[in-house]
Amino acid sequence: MLAALLVAEAVGLALVFNEPAGRDAAVRLTFISRLLQQPGVPGPGRQDRPDRPDGPEGPEGPGGPGGPGGPGGPEGPMAGGPIFDSFGPRADLGLTLMTVNAAPTAPGLMPSPGLRTGLALLLGIDANDLVFLATAADQQELSQGPAIASATLRRSFIAARHLRDGRWLTVEHDVAGFPTPLQKRAMLLFALGVAALLPLAWLFAHALSAPIRRFAEAALRLGRDNNGPMLPREGPAEMLLAVDSFNAMQARLNRMLQERTHMVGAIAHDLRTPLTRLAFRLDDLPSPLAEKVNADIQEMKSMIAAALDFIRDRSLNTSREQLDFRLLVESIVDDQSDLEQDVTLAPGDPITLNGNRIALRRLVSNLVDNALKYGERARLRLHVEHGLCVLEIDDDGPGIPEQMQQRVFDPFFRIEASRNRDTGGIGLGLASVYAIVLDHGGEITLTNRKPAGLRVTVWLPEARD
Repeated sequence: MLAALLVAEAVGLALVFNEPAGRDAAVRLTFISRLLQQPGVPGPGRQDRPDRPDGPEGPEGPGGPGGPGGPGGPEGPMAGGPIFDSFGPRADLGLTLMTVNAAPTAPGLMPSPGLRTGLALLLGIDANDLVFLATAADQQELSQGPAIASATLRRSFIAARHLRDGRWLTVEHDVAGFPTPLQKRAMLLFALGVAALLPLAWLFAHALSAPIRRFAEAALRLGRDNNGPMLPREGPAEMLLAVDSFNAMQARLNRMLQERTHMVGAIAHDLRTPLTRLAFRLDDLPSPLAEKVNADIQEMKSMIAAALDFIRDRSLNTSREQLDFRLLVESIVDDQSDLEQDVTLAPGDPITLNGNRIALRRLVSNLVDNALKYGERARLRLHVEHGLCVLEIDDDGPGIPEQMQQRVFDPFFRIEASRNRDTGGIGLGLASVYAIVLDHGGEITLTNRKPAGLRVTVWLPEARD
């Protein structure tokens, strides 16, 4: 829209700058000679200088140079009125005829002996009775062109003929420079138009793009939080149709995820009953076999418990509250220290978050447990950066290959080289952490430390007042 407005303004400027072809058209020397060979001065183009001494009737009365019947009077040879029908002063060519008391001069114009001689030949008079002033550019072109008699002048000039009464009959060709007054006004109107159109175009475009921007933000948010609010129905009819389709899609996705979650949770929960009955029947088995079967049952129970925790973390619809995240992390560190685990937290200021206390506690506990299991110790740092709460947890373990650092957040994905079933992991710990982080609108990254170890960084939005 802004481009279209600017193009329209530019077209208007082009029309103004493209003046009519005749305004600065070329003037032939023969045409100048016809204007100067006439005995009278035309009425429409007549312009007397302010310093003209004789006035309308002249100081010498009716017979004087300016009086009736005199050379300059209304009935004399220089009487007003049109010189002739075929030729005359042409305003569209920028030509003006006038009588002046002295030989004309003009800055930027130089005497042209060649043009003066050619004009004298055309008029059949002595060249000393003529003055011809032209630009250096015109003189250079004419010196390299055809004969002077057929010369054509394209720029400003002044040609003057000495009359019998002592005055000079002049023909002036005024080529308007750039910019002309009209062009100056056009450029001013263009600047004012752009200054007025820019804020209006910005406001109009902003109003049109606001629903599209909200639609894009909702689409990005859907990948992180499928429980986000529905899009408001705003914008043109096409946008309303897109919003309705998006809201319906989000509702279907939520319903599908809830059905899947409930199904998996029900299956995991129902498996506990047969496992419990199977555990009671182990008493009749011999000791070596009973111990192996019991170990498998316990492993299955652990997997079911982890699956239920994961399902619960993926369906966090509990209420949120403002809490001191540093106090929450400190309580987890104190609990691990009471168990004689190597866990430390760097001191710092309180940090307030808006979230679910139980879910955030499970997030930090899972990360600390992983650091202790696979890195023997955990060093935690907590600070605020650009309005985000940043939690860093370092361990001294083997780390995770870079090509697998994103896949470890997938459910049931395990790295056998460093995480095996002997340590108790089944591939749902980091998946649960990832679900909690996304539900709180944050991000999580893994980075290998040098020479060894892994750093887990969690960004969570700080609570707003």
